[in-house]
Amino acid sequence: MVSVFRMLSMAVAQQLGPQRLGRTPEPEQITDASNHVLQYDQVMTTKLVIAYACGLMVVHRARTMAQGGSAIDLACGPGHYTLCLARYLGYDKVLGIDLAPPMVKVAARNAAEQRLDRSVEFRLGDVTKLGQVRSNEFDLGSFTSATHHLPDLATVTGVLRQMDRITKQDGVVMVMDLVRLRTAQLTERYVNTLGQDYAERGLSSFLEDFRNSMYAEWTANEFHQAIPKDSDRYWCHLVPRGLPTVQVIVGLPVGRKAVFVRSGFRARENPLVRQWYPRWQEQVSRQWAKQTLKEWRLMRLSLALARKRMIPPGK
Repeated sequence: MVSVFRMLSMAVAQQLGPQRLGRTPEPEQITDASNHVLQYDQVMTTKLVIAYACGLMVVHRARTMAQGGSAIDLACGPGHYTLCLARYLGYDKVLGIDLAPPMVKVAARNAAEQRLDRSVEFRLGDVTKLGQVRSNEFDLGSFTSATHHLPDLATVTGVLRQMDRITKQDGVVMVMDLVRLRTAQLTERYVNTLGQDYAERGLSSFLEDFRNSMYAEWTANEFHQAIPKDSDRYWCHLVPRGLPTVQVIVGLPVGRKAVFVRSGFRARENPLVRQWYPRWQEQVSRQWAKQTLKEWRLMRLSLALARKRMIPPGK
């Protein structure tokens, strides 16, 4: 389990010097091997679920409407976060797209099993080719834990620009990913610490993908550079201080400068955490559930204290 002391020591190491670790693109941009798909389908009982809870909280606080509307979720994988948008945030219509046929197949099955297939649809699609999606169609454009799959920052900017186009003017764009750390040594410490859970539970493919992702991630400065400068929206880049475990870009409704319009869920009241905590106790262990709740509280706090870097419209 992750100790607070260990996380603090890594946070100190992250601040001790300049960025030395360059980016290593992932070996494969498409996650479609059967063992990878199978293990990604267990994401709701892995530590990645903490990032899902974080993404839901950001969208809840930033969106204009408290309920309803439509959403598109890019690079949706097996669809669990996509389904969370409908189940926990009440979006009436949600479209998830992914480039890997096995992922789309599993996502559609998950929607049917959760009886959400009437409100959530999954399609095969390339997030870098959204020209067929109509402009101003969705109340939310979402892209989580996948920008590191893209080959370069220009492509990331292109996807964000398309998300800006297909999201309604009073809608919200939310993009979230991990952060490439300062050195290879620190990255290995981080991966081995957080990945211990994956190793102990036999999720070797998940651990391999996590390690590859950490080397392929964008630094906070790189991610910031990818934000479109020709948008009508204010954009906000949220970067937790110390050891940034996630970074978030929020494209605000046109004409609004305030990032958030409502308070966040209390830690145990996040709808995902509230519903899944008993399942974590049953499907993993009571100790795992307790520790995951602690880690979610730490992430929630770090995001609340995050730096907010704003980019105004047309600048």
